[in-house]
Amino acid sequence: MLDQDHAVPEGGAEGAAPASEIVRYRPQFSGRAGEYFGIWIVNVLLTILTLGIYSAWAKVRTERYFYANTRIAGSSFEYLADPVRILKGRLIAYAVVIALGLSSQFMPVLYLVLLLALFACMPLIVFLSVRFRARYSAWRGVRFRFVHTAGGAYGPFLGWPILSSLTGTLLYPLMKRRQHEYLVTGHRFGRAAFGFDSGPGPYYGPWLIAAGVAIGLFVMLVLGGIVAAAATAGIADTDEQSAAFVLATTLAFMVAFYLGVFALTVFLRTRYANLMWNSARLAGEHRFESTLSAGHVLWLYLGNLVAILCTLGLATPWAKVRLARYRAQCFELIASGGIDGFVADADADRGAAGAELSDALDLGVDIGI
Repeated sequence: MLDQDHAVPEGGAEGAAPASEIVRYRPQFSGRAGEYFGIWIVNVLLTILTLGIYSAWAKVRTERYFYANTRIAGSSFEYLADPVRILKGRLIAYAVVIALGLSSQFMPVLYLVLLLALFACMPLIVFLSVRFRARYSAWRGVRFRFVHTAGGAYGPFLGWPILSSLTGTLLYPLMKRRQHEYLVTGHRFGRAAFGFDSGPGPYYGPWLIAAGVAIGLFVMLVLGGIVAAAATAGIADTDEQSAAFVLATTLAFMVAFYLGVFALTVFLRTRYANLMWNSARLAGEHRFESTLSAGHVLWLYLGNLVAILCTLGLATPWAKVRLARYRAQCFELIASGGIDGFVADADADRGAAGAELSDALDLGVDIGI
């Protein structure tokens, strides 16, 4: 089960203290689609029968399955959250969503006020979500923690996005770097702190590639519109075959454009996920290596989407297991010396409202794919 590659660093001058041994630990994901399907289908049925109340227990069962089946250095992860706490947070989150829906139909002014308030609270929601997940995650009995403050999230997750928008995404790479720095350096594993050592330069490489491709996609869309308009003007009203051809050509351009946008999104998420993990350090000595391939991830997403659509959702467990297995294959912990010298810190319980509001509003904290 354990995949370790040992690489002993070159020694220094004779008589010098020996360098620490470098050991590479690759996570192993042992989950199976058929096994998880049983958990998933029960979760779906009970959630429907209880009008959504069971969804909190469903989430805990799902998280515990994936955590327990992810092992590194021979030990699996643990998910320790209480379903009752998640249910309370979820009720608050759905109350916010219902208020938004009702106000959009009957009270437009209140809807606008709620939207602005929600936008202003987004950094707080990110903070609460990350803190909750860290607090209830553990490995070898040692819990993770998140020690940054809610106020510290407003720069990376509100100020920088606004600056990025005002500059036409020119500052988007700097925004992503600052967000990654906030997320990584705020985490603790017991008393061991995570560090982050990337400069802004590497974050501009993926953005420049994406910007170039995006310009090409936009030009293609404009040319497609011009061709379609010219062809439409040149056919008679009775020429149904030509009209159908123009419509098909226009749709083909639109599909190609949106597929290109989707591919660019996957490319940026994958490349930035690799950058974040490759820049992370644990206790100053241990580092991480992520080798996700944007092309492979895109193929996984498209294959998962087709399978889920063709099976009316029944392939969802297979898709989730497939993606989790690939993530594990592309990740390594590169440890200097031992990795057993961590001591857990006692900490107070954290509330779940932020994490569940993040889920209810489909707010993704970009720490992976």
